[in-house]
Amino acid sequence: MHLYYWRLKRKSPLDDLPGPPAESFLLGNLRQLMREQAGSFDRKWQNAYGTVARIKAPCGDNRLWVSDPKALQYILQTSRYNMVKPYAARFLLNSATGPGVNGAEGEDHYRQRRILLPAFGPSESRAQIPVFRQCASDLVEEFRTKMESQGSTSRDTNIPHFLTYAILNALGLAAFNYNFRGHGKDREEFAASLRDFMVKGFGLPSNGKVFFQGIMDHLPTWALDLMVNLPTSGLTFLRRHVELSNGIAQKLIQSRLTEEDDGDQKDALSRIVIANRSESEKWRLSDTELFLSLRNTILGAGHETTVTSMGWILFQLANHPDEQRQLREEILAARAGENGDDSRMVNLDTLSFMNAVIKETLRFDTVVPHLFREAIRDEVVPLSKPIRSKSGKVIEELFIPKGTSIIVSNAAYNRNKDLWGEDADVWRPSRWLDGTVKNTGFNVGVWGNLMSFGAGHRACLGWRFAVTEMQCFLFELVSGLQFDLTEKATRIRRENCLVMLPMVGGEEQKGNQLPLIVSLVDHPKL
Repeated sequence: MHLYYWRLKRKSPLDDLPGPPAESFLLGNLRQLMREQAGSFDRKWQNAYGTVARIKAPCGDNRLWVSDPKALQYILQTSRYNMVKPYAARFLLNSATGPGVNGAEGEDHYRQRRILLPAFGPSESRAQIPVFRQCASDLVEEFRTKMESQGSTSRDTNIPHFLTYAILNALGLAAFNYNFRGHGKDREEFAASLRDFMVKGFGLPSNGKVFFQGIMDHLPTWALDLMVNLPTSGLTFLRRHVELSNGIAQKLIQSRLTEEDDGDQKDALSRIVIANRSESEKWRLSDTELFLSLRNTILGAGHETTVTSMGWILFQLANHPDEQRQLREEILAARAGENGDDSRMVNLDTLSFMNAVIKETLRFDTVVPHLFREAIRDEVVPLSKPIRSKSGKVIEELFIPKGTSIIVSNAAYNRNKDLWGEDADVWRPSRWLDGTVKNTGFNVGVWGNLMSFGAGHRACLGWRFAVTEMQCFLFELVSGLQFDLTEKATRIRRENCLVMLPMVGGEEQKGNQLPLIVSLVDHPKL
């Protein structure tokens, strides 16, 4: 403890950087990041201090907050093995999904990613288009059947609940060749747990949780490992979620391990098992590593972010009826060219406005607002634009001392006006088509230069899967359904629950809510 206080009192190169005053000594600025609407303070700080700032963690500890594109390129790509994910951040992820590739570091992370990545490549993702489209089409038809049985054409619908089972089933079929549409008790409980686990596990943290997360970097790893067993409501829920995930994933993976390769498997799990068998002993994953990585990557991260991103896309279309109309016209024109012939299935990458809508929503509503890194050696990081220190010095390269905790602001980067135009705080899909988005020379994100899927060797493994799935669901949903605002939708808040979840202001205790009026497109709400 003495060493901790010595570290706080010693002079730091970060002290001279511009930054906001701490909200309080015990909470620093972290409550502003964790309790206010996701991204709101990031944008305020970027406007006030630029793309690099010093912010305070609990007890006055300095953190480096970064959204500068050149700095992020260096931190996440150039010097990636010297800017590691801190153990405290990996501990939080492992609490939610169990240990796996997201919580691994160094050679273990490289080995796991080496085996998993090829199963999520471009051709492997395109091969799942019929599966994704069928699941989305089934959702539209289920809604149509329900409306017809009730003699209605529209209803108020909570979009996360509306999407959860269809996207879970699409993920199950594409990733595991497993149908989640059954009514088994474990499947139903697992689907409900997936729907709620970010809210119940990480949502609306108390001041105590904010303080604890702020000092986690200074706790020994053994203490964090013990804390996962504390009997708090959030950790109890997460332990049950991991238990449910284990039960389903174990059955799926074990069935593949005992199957012979007939050369016709198209699901991601089969591809990964086959790839792992063909690897040399040095790189091959054990059954346990394979199990943990697949469960963590697919059943954990793969579902939540896709449901949430799709929800924000539909919300923005409901907010912008002209753009929804333009999108539907593009989709229906493409659909007419198919004429019901699967061999003429449209190439979804050619639908320019649809892809602009997806990119713009991923930019504007950044589902993962922050990433976390720690420098394991002294580093000098280049900046795209010089900043001025509090003492008046012009800084073109930033010295980051060993041990510095870094907050990567995806939310601020995705609203940077130098990258996305002066109207970056406006949702406008046409910016992707009219030349507003220019090639800056900084290759940061994996799709559209966005930070929505991260960057570098820790970028989202399944980002191509996610994009393809969103394309398919948007194509089918907007073909058959129209989305309009409800009164509650005007009170939507963007809450930081590790991911940015929609909640209704004044009803936060009800958890994840995004209420829209969903209508059959034959009888749209006027």
